[in-house]
Amino acid sequence: MLRHSEPINPEEVNVAPERLARALDILREGIDAGAMPGAVLCALRRGQVFVHEALGTTDGVRPVTTDTVYDLASITKPMATASSVLTLVEQGRLTLTATLPSLLGDSASHLPAVTVQHLLTHTSGLPAWAALYEKGHGLDAAVAAILRLPSAPAGTKYEYSCLNFILLGRIVQEISGQSLDAFARENVFLPLGLQNTSYRPPDDWRERIAPTRSAEKTTENEEAEAALTGVVHDGNARSIGGVSGNAGLFGTARDVAAFGEALRQGATKAAPSKQPLFGAPTRARILASQVKPEIGAHTFLFFAQGNGLCPAGDLLSPRAVGHSGFTGTVLTLDPEYDLTVALLTNRVLTDPNGAKWLTVRRKFLNALAAALC
Repeated sequence: MLRHSEPINPEEVNVAPERLARALDILREGIDAGAMPGAVLCALRRGQVFVHEALGTTDGVRPVTTDTVYDLASITKPMATASSVLTLVEQGRLTLTATLPSLLGDSASHLPAVTVQHLLTHTSGLPAWAALYEKGHGLDAAVAAILRLPSAPAGTKYEYSCLNFILLGRIVQEISGQSLDAFARENVFLPLGLQNTSYRPPDDWRERIAPTRSAEKTTENEEAEAALTGVVHDGNARSIGGVSGNAGLFGTARDVAAFGEALRQGATKAAPSKQPLFGAPTRARILASQVKPEIGAHTFLFFAQGNGLCPAGDLLSPRAVGHSGFTGTVLTLDPEYDLTVALLTNRVLTDPNGAKWLTVRRKFLNALAAALC
């Protein structure tokens, strides 16, 4: 088993080394079983990194390192899109009660009750997904296609939907006058010192990027089961142009963990002299569900406990929140245990339907929870 790690003493943060070793063994076993070709884990407790380890390969040949860059898939939603929306809210340029018609004009006039908060919390009534790339290419075509879809009354049900976040990406653009990638870079990534997080990663990152494989054929020129390196896996995001509210972000486990830690703790060691990304009231809403319990469990950024999509295993606390990505990525925060966990893989390369990966993910999070003293 190929392995690359940084020397860290887990005992300094009350993590049992032998139990942590078992959690890492579960990842190795998952790699051997084909759940993913490799993985990078970065986890912090009480503000300190206690494990930062790379296992396996990116493609069956090239070893993973702690600097390997992954397609973050739906972790784009909290890291880029929702964070940008909340930044605009804190700046006084947008409100959570703003409706779609007030933001997107007459094309959304048939959705007068849908608000920004409904989109953030997946209670807009929009369906979970649609093959927008079949209706045209570019953000304008995607937004138009979404607004033509039938929807349920806003606020009456929880339906996790990529479409919500494509609309939020457009809203960020409309309010800020900047593209989503430019706004997120200026207001989220750079303030947190995230140097290895980007939409449409630059060419000099290519050797560090773990490839994916997509079955979504978004143009006639694309090959079926296309192999992708540095190009977003999600078909809708790819059709939009690589910068989308639902997917498109690439990054390292270290950066994803630093983002999570900034939300959980309010600051990061990467930028210790700077103010927190968000004020305390905003962070409180990021870490607690903002949806009626009978409908679902979702914060302004994350799945919350009680939502079957929340990547918290069986043993983390009821306060744990997190988000996952289709390519095989996870960010989990547990305020109860001062824990931030980023686990990145490109499982779509070896486990297209994700069945093996989801089992490995749950077992790993349970073993990691067992290591907390």
